[in-house]
Amino acid sequence: MRTIIKCELDKIIQNKSFVGGLIVSFVVLAGILFIGFYYSQINISGEKIGDGRKLYQEVVKVSTGDFTDQKVKDILSNYIDRFQSTDVDNKAADLFSWQIGDTFFPQDEDIYSKMNEAVAQNEKVTIDQLKLKTLKEVGFTQFETPLKIGSHVTWYDLYKVTNQLFILTSMITILICSLVFSGDTARNMNQLLLSTKFGRNKLTLSKIISPTLISVFVFLLIQVISFVSFYIYNSGFNGWDTSIQTNFSLKLFSFPVEINHLQVYLLLVAFHFISMLSIVGGTLYVSSITRSPFSSLIIALSLFFLPKALTEFFKRGIVYQVLNLFPINNYSIENFLSLLSSKQDFLLNSFVQNIVLAMVVLLVTKMILDVIVYKRMKKYQNT
Repeated sequence: MRTIIKCELDKIIQNKSFVGGLIVSFVVLAGILFIGFYYSQINISGEKIGDGRKLYQEVVKVSTGDFTDQKVKDILSNYIDRFQSTDVDNKAADLFSWQIGDTFFPQDEDIYSKMNEAVAQNEKVTIDQLKLKTLKEVGFTQFETPLKIGSHVTWYDLYKVTNQLFILTSMITILICSLVFSGDTARNMNQLLLSTKFGRNKLTLSKIISPTLISVFVFLLIQVISFVSFYIYNSGFNGWDTSIQTNFSLKLFSFPVEINHLQVYLLLVAFHFISMLSIVGGTLYVSSITRSPFSSLIIALSLFFLPKALTEFFKRGIVYQVLNLFPINNYSIENFLSLLSSKQDFLLNSFVQNIVLAMVVLLVTKMILDVIVYKRMKKYQNT
């Protein structure tokens, strides 16, 4: 069996379409990481690339801690003092504090115009002159222990990169799996191969296992490259234990589960991994019923994106909730957290229940499709 699997792996790896697709994919990967991290909003917010990140790290260092009304006041007090300073070292934009100010500053007055006018008159606006919103007024979820605030912008950048990598990985997966059965059919090899000694069982199994193994390897390789790149960009894993509710880039202040950035990232990657397996199952099935790799690729891509288009017609109800089970509708960090924690948008009543349900459904879908493909190819051999 190992020999047959190795042969199938070699057949896929040596395929020109696979080699070409992989080269293009790693060029795209480099572009995603370069734009997502090196040209991130933080990194380019100063006069030189990297100035904004230095200021961000300084601000985060003194701002990390329990998230309370007093902490918000301290952060914004430092922010408005820095904003009104003429110190040339503070020209980089403070995205961390700006997002917090955008949430807590009163909406009925332009604080920045007020500060600029004060500076023009050699005066300063102080934090005591502003009526800040409270955590309760904004609607932050409260737990037994206080939420924690810390580095959140860089983790949001990691989430955005991870979202884009899922689409890239899905495209690679669909390309790989579309070559398997339809490639042999296009060369009129199926009947011959399936009539060999191992054609009925082992060959079909190897054709299911091989693309799954390659897809898993590519997925894990891309995730490792991404995480190492993030470590370099973030100068470590600073902010991993920050509460997801205090990620002001996401604005999910009322998210009902006590969870931090690292836990969200691991859940998101696990969810993407299981989604990828379901895509493998679906594409292999399409490949088994089509007569050319190109047809298989086009049909599989269409089916991958179709549930997204259908949500434009079904906005509510059970059909809409079922559509949200498909990977294309929940792969992004915003949808992953908001849809799976919503009673209206998903099938069950809690985030944890919906995560478990979605993962189980996707895994079962993969297994059912593999069984269907296996039985179909056996039936094909008999005919």
